[in-house]
Amino acid sequence: MLNNKRASAVLLSTIFIVSMILNTIACYIIVYKVKRKKLTHWVVISISIANLLETIIGLLPEIVMSDKPLLKKTPLCVTGSYAVFGLAITSITHLLVLSLIRTAAIKYPIFWRHFYLKISSTVWCKATLIIFCYSYGFSWATFPVLGWSKYEIDLNKKHCSLDWKLTQSNSLSYILTILIFCSIFPGLVITCASYICKKAITLQKTSYIRNKNSRPMYTLKKEHLKVCFLSALLFFVTWTPYTVVGVLTLFRIIIPTELVTIASLFSKLSTISNVLINCFINKPFRKHLLNLRLVRLVINK
Repeated sequence: MLNNKRASAVLLSTIFIVSMILNTIACYIIVYKVKRKKLTHWVVISISIANLLETIIGLLPEIVMSDKPLLKKTPLCVTGSYAVFGLAITSITHLLVLSLIRTAAIKYPIFWRHFYLKISSTVWCKATLIIFCYSYGFSWATFPVLGWSKYEIDLNKKHCSLDWKLTQSNSLSYILTILIFCSIFPGLVITCASYICKKAITLQKTSYIRNKNSRPMYTLKKEHLKVCFLSALLFFVTWTPYTVVGVLTLFRIIIPTELVTIASLFSKLSTISNVLINCFINKPFRKHLLNLRLVRLVINK
């Protein structure tokens, strides 16, 4: 038992450190190194900030209290659960928005170019899009505070979470709604976006290959497609365990504590996977990274 607790603490600490470093680097490079910031840059900054907050609020208390079970629900525990849940849904909404942006850029390049120029020229458009992501995320987190379901001690007694035991009469309807609008719907949209991108690039492949001037655009679209597929893949990897927990809750099947622990762990990995997909696999971003003074010092040693 002691070894399991130590292993859990080490794993959570590793996720905490890696997430803090990667998301901080991503924000620094985009803010200070990228001269012409596109709409996607601002969305990536926003999702990195959300992931940083989620890491600090969600992981740090769990690491500190890893050897002590949570026996009583406290206002601090509920507040932490509210913030983490809201930030998690906010991150999912950001991924959804990024998928739609990339799909529009690949499927309808001419329309998107005109539409994008209008958005890029006005700060309030970009701010409205980001505010929408946070509003959508925290609106779902606010409902349990207002009485539609409630926050309870999680089944593994590590932190507070949703009412998986359905101790309140309206918790079942809330869990069902959350499952549809915060898991199934985003997953379907991200999957469909990846399929549309793949189909569009396949249809456009011949014309791009024949026209040498269009080959750089074709290469760029292939990079967008790779990001779309990886986003879809890692979305399902990180959030499917919690979807399974939600389905078991709806059918009133006893949920194993181990499954809740795995679901919690995989959801925390999303704070790393998001920045890896949207930043570190991007060639221009890696060039900026390698040009950082600290990175150059490490490489030259």
